[in-house]
Amino acid sequence: MANWPDSGSLPAPHLPVGQQPFLGQERVPSSNERREKVTTSEKKLTRRSFLTTTALAAGAMATAGMAGCASVSTDEKPELSETGEMAAEEQTFVSTCRGNCGGGCALQARVREGKIVSTHPMTFPHDYEGVEQGCVKGMANPLRLYGAHRLRYPMKLVGERGSGQWEQISWDEAIDLLAGKLKAAMEEYGPASVCIQGGAGNKAAWLNSGPLQIDNNNTNRSMGIGASRFMRKTGCTVLATGDDMSGLYFRNYLLQIPMNALEDLPNAKTIVVWGSNPAEASFARSSWYWICKAKEAGAKVVTIDPLYTPTAAHSDEWLPIKVGTDAALMCAMANYIIDHGLADADCLARKSNAPFLIDADGKYLRLSDTGAALEEVEDAEGEIAEEDQPVVWDEAAQAFVSYTKAESPAVSGSFDANGKSVRTVYDAVVENIRPFTVEFAANECRLPTDQIERLAELVATNTPTTFHIDWGIEHTYTSWRIYFGSAFLAALTGSVGVSGGAYSTSRSLGATIFDAPKALDMSCFEVEGELPSKCITGDYLVDIMETGKWAGEDFPVRALVVQAADPLDNFSGPTDLMKAYEKIDFICTIELFMTTTAHYSDLVLPAALPWEAEDFSSSGFMCQKAIDPIGEARGDFEIFVDLTRAMGYEDLFDKTGEEYLRGMLDTPENLEAGLGYDIYHEQGAVLKDYEIETFATPESNKLGVTRFYLEEMQPRDDWGQTFPMSDRMPNYEHNIESYAENPDRERYPLYGFSSHDNYHGQSVWAHNAWLDDFRLVDGKPFCRLSEKAAAERGIQTGDKVRVFNDHGSCVLSALVTKGIQEDSVWVPHGFFWDEFEEGFAQTLTGYYPDPVSSNSNFNDWICEVEKIEGGAR
Repeated sequence: MANWPDSGSLPAPHLPVGQQPFLGQERVPSSNERREKVTTSEKKLTRRSFLTTTALAAGAMATAGMAGCASVSTDEKPELSETGEMAAEEQTFVSTCRGNCGGGCALQARVREGKIVSTHPMTFPHDYEGVEQGCVKGMANPLRLYGAHRLRYPMKLVGERGSGQWEQISWDEAIDLLAGKLKAAMEEYGPASVCIQGGAGNKAAWLNSGPLQIDNNNTNRSMGIGASRFMRKTGCTVLATGDDMSGLYFRNYLLQIPMNALEDLPNAKTIVVWGSNPAEASFARSSWYWICKAKEAGAKVVTIDPLYTPTAAHSDEWLPIKVGTDAALMCAMANYIIDHGLADADCLARKSNAPFLIDADGKYLRLSDTGAALEEVEDAEGEIAEEDQPVVWDEAAQAFVSYTKAESPAVSGSFDANGKSVRTVYDAVVENIRPFTVEFAANECRLPTDQIERLAELVATNTPTTFHIDWGIEHTYTSWRIYFGSAFLAALTGSVGVSGGAYSTSRSLGATIFDAPKALDMSCFEVEGELPSKCITGDYLVDIMETGKWAGEDFPVRALVVQAADPLDNFSGPTDLMKAYEKIDFICTIELFMTTTAHYSDLVLPAALPWEAEDFSSSGFMCQKAIDPIGEARGDFEIFVDLTRAMGYEDLFDKTGEEYLRGMLDTPENLEAGLGYDIYHEQGAVLKDYEIETFATPESNKLGVTRFYLEEMQPRDDWGQTFPMSDRMPNYEHNIESYAENPDRERYPLYGFSSHDNYHGQSVWAHNAWLDDFRLVDGKPFCRLSEKAAAERGIQTGDKVRVFNDHGSCVLSALVTKGIQEDSVWVPHGFFWDEFEEGFAQTLTGYYPDPVSSNSNFNDWICEVEKIEGGAR
């Protein structure tokens, strides 16, 4: 092992309340003070220090006061009247955390004397049963606003990247510097040489969001008005995030998986919570309430998770599956259901693509192949068009007919169609999954055979079944395969388009409780003279910067703007990504906090947080401005307005942010419904009369059937890859690194993974003292080990341990538990690297974007854990 230097880091001091710079009147630094160099040169962020020590732990926190950050006491509590009500001088404002979890919860901030003193879930009338949103992270928002690591002023790097040497500059200087760098790159290398890296740190906000693109083939980028108009005008490259894209891409685009109402959950007789922990963390915050209602009504709840979560603790059964083997379990369950005659034949025949006929190349047999006339179909606008529909064999007619006209479609069989041999999709799928028996899955998943068989029988006989599948299931290299498997299980068990049956998470309650706009005017995204642009998952910078090419074409990247993202703290394989960053001429990060990515940038611009700038949430309510931004922070929209004007695009933004929101909201339909800008601006959220809706959503894809086979599979990032037929249906392949036969397991025998819960998320919640009370052991981040793995290594709870592999390492505390798969280790996700004594947990992950969805593979790595002798317990 290498020698591990002592970081010697110290926490940032907390000033007495009366001296805190954010309280009372803001102090404006003098010009000399503003230009004073902030130097922490003894702490450098190099690739070596990134892996081996928290080089900027002191630098990051020391610069909290100097490099545009502030500190806060967490002891202040709001004063209440004798009746417990808020004091008269307090006001409340509606907004949301606006970042990373997807919940979009409506929260209220209490403001006193110009300061936010608390944030809490929005209150609803009593008869709005089970709709309250929010979690403890939402209530920790004051420390996001006023915390020590909050960025307050524009900062320019004056040393090497990662050196911690910063100079505070004015906004005019910062914008001129950024505009000059971007213009120079575009003029010399073309518009595509400038990239905007987006993420989930400020999503679902119409004005201020960064790029959060799911389908990279779609030129209508999902981002705020500010970033979108800039991208469209300049033709710069959009770098999308990989985070949960296996699930998002398959659910929203390739398979278009439907979601039922949350309130429909009590109609399920079996609920399989798979890759989800709704008792603690779910983007639909109220889902656990309705799952509990289902339990009260007699439903069986099963949790499949390598970790014994609160959801598992309250379930009827827990399956501690090995990370990344979920597709094997799905295939085995499907085989058991088929072999024991438990499949729902009617659902397969009439509601799925099981009877569709395919040739040897996997192409659908269509009407034109049989010489039949095309079918007239009415589209959504009422227009009639001819469609060359897929064909099935109709047992009743003894003929090939359109799948929409068949009286008795054959689910199984091979046929001759004018000399072409065809067979059903069902037969191809059954042949594909045959190797993955219950015995195979028991060995691969580390589960007893009888437990797998019991689960398969339960989901097929105790119906309707909801497979409550969320993003925790899909963070390995091959995890995109699970979406074919889940769709097949849904069809086999009749769990789609019926009340209580589903194969996805449920819809958010936003559409149920908020009176959302009826129609939007999207013309604000239209730009005269719009230039074409690329959209690529940002992880591929590793390859692009190494080769100078993308999809076989030259692709120089000279400047990078990181907005609402923290790649070095959150993306897979940050060690490789840092090497790519070293080859980029100029990096600017628009950020809330001094993240690792910000530290490794040339320019850092402080962005506004929720409640500091007005915006509109896609959940259907206004994010009201409650306070002025801390320090000199600005909204992302405002930053892009200033940037484009400095670049010479004087007329690109011809309206204010309010005017753009007004234009979107004040449509005739909204005004007629009383839902224009003014009402949202005044009230924040507009509630509608709440009625429990137990609707079941039918398949909404073009064919209108459950699809577990794709005739063609469009990759999210297309560089010419193709996929064999066996990859376009349920299948199983082991992970790229985390698999039993990996020869590297002689050195690294444990399977690593992370998760999200109430206290861990992305790094938008890092350095939050209120949450640290729940997520630290002896003041340090901790890993979870099984009793077996810990005993083999002489480790006890509280010991200092090192988790390491060939990618990186970190030092943290140990927590020994029965509640984890025996040969696995859990590490936290979402801490900044400077919160670890040595190293950084995210560097344990490798650079492995999959070829279909470019998903972030946080849970596809192996490691070893060793006790550090002398480490405190």
